[in-house]
Formats: sequence, structure tokens, C-alpha cells
Amino acid sequence: MRIHRIPLSTNVERLAIAAGLKGVAVEWVDHDPQDRSAILALSGQELVPVVETGEGEILTDSPRILLWLEERHPEPALLPDDPADRREVLAFCEWFNAVWKRPPNAIDAHRRAGRADDARVAAWGAQLRAYQHGFEALLVGRDFLFGDVPSLADMTAYPFLKFTTAPEDDDLFHGVLCEQLPGELPRLAAWIERCAALPRA
Repeated sequence: MRIHRIPLSTNVERLAIAAGLKGVAVEWVDHDPQDRSAILALSGQELVPVVETGEGEILTDSPRILLWLEERHPEPALLPDDPADRREVLAFCEWFNAVWKRPPNAIDAHRRAGRADDARVAAWGAQLRAYQHGFEALLVGRDFLFGDVPSLADMTAYPFLKFTTAPEDDDLFHGVLCEQLPGELPRLAAWIERCAALPRA
């Protein structure tokens, strides 16, 4: 499996963890974030990750690719067997991608447009800080968001929630996360450490 990436991408890290846990070999192809022409030519869009499968398929969108990976490489399972538990994990992933990501994306877009911070930025930041307490509550009595073993929920959230300390690069979006995500929540901090120790492809 070949995966096209931009180094330090949050969405790419989701796949690196999932593939690492499943022992799937990955050939990584790095691209310059300032030149996405090859990604566009391959997939018809400019976002990473982009997967070239062994069957010649081209896959985009990290949530879709995670589900494809789970179907093609079911062991170890990253979704529960129980239908209700499975639906809870999938619902969390859908919520995270559709709802949680809106505030940091909005702050990022606001600043990239050259606008000064205003009441909207403060409101978006307050939303993110409030959500952190929900994650802290999910970790009461368990090591990962939905149990004692990692699931797609952890793969979906960790690459974003880890930014409670200075980022490794100067990416504006990563800087927004670092600025807005409080790091004083103990269960969440311990979960970040556990996720950081998971294998990567």
C-alpha cells in the first residue's frame, strides 16, 4: 500500500497509527505542502492522505480510508464487535470530523484571510476548551476513549488533541490547536502519552 502524505499532517497520522497497530506495510510518498500538483493529478483533489491500493484503487479522505483499512485488515479490530458499541465509536468519529473540527478550521481560515482575532475567534476557542472536558470524562476508568484498547475513535482524535504543547512545525493550524487546547486535564494528558506510544507504520 502506498500512501501520499505531507509530513506532520494530522489526517495522515491517523493512518500511520492504524496501519502500525495492524502491522500493515506502507510505502510513504512525501510531498511539499507548497506543491500539491502531483496529489491533484493522482486523486483529483489536493488533500492528504491519498492511498494507492494493491488493487489499483485511489482512496482519499482519512475517515473513509480508516474504514477501508479496518475492512481489509480486520485484526486487531479497531471497532467493537457489539453492534451498539460499534455504533457509538462510529458516531464519535462522525461527530469529531463534522463538529469538533469546525472551530479550529474556522480560526485557521479567519487568520489565513488576514483578519484580526475578534469575538468569533474567542467563541470558537471556548468551544474547543469545553469539548476537552468531555474527552476527560470519557477516560474515567479506562485507558482509551471507548475502552481499554485503542479504537478508531482514538486514531481519529489523537493527532489533533495532542497539541497541548508547542507543535513540531510552524503550521498555522497546528499553532491554533496548541493555543486553544488546555493541557492541564490529567486523564487526557495520560491518554495523549499512551497514544504517542502506539506503533506507527
